[in-house]
Amino acid sequence: MVVYYRLPGVISAISLIIYALLTYAGFKLLSVTLTLPGIAGFILSIGMAVDANILIFERTREELQSGKTLYRSVESGFSAPFPAFSIVM
Repeated sequence: MVVYYRLPGVISAISLIIYALLTYAGFKLLSVTLTLPGIAGFILSIGMAVDANILIFERTREELQSGKTLYRSVESGFSAPFPAFSIVM
């Protein structure tokens, strides 16, 4: 994501690292035993966050190309991709 999206990719990569660290800290604080399915679920949650970032960034890029302002494009990027998640769930 860093190479393809540049600054937004860097920001999202940093936020994913913080998410992983906070989740792992929560596991340690609550004395969670990490089994193989638990580790797989943890990795899956990070993958879903990456997928969400890609949907948001692509929607924002589409809105910018259609001529909207940066503020409106980002606003649309964060509000528009969520119906795609409801179809999967």
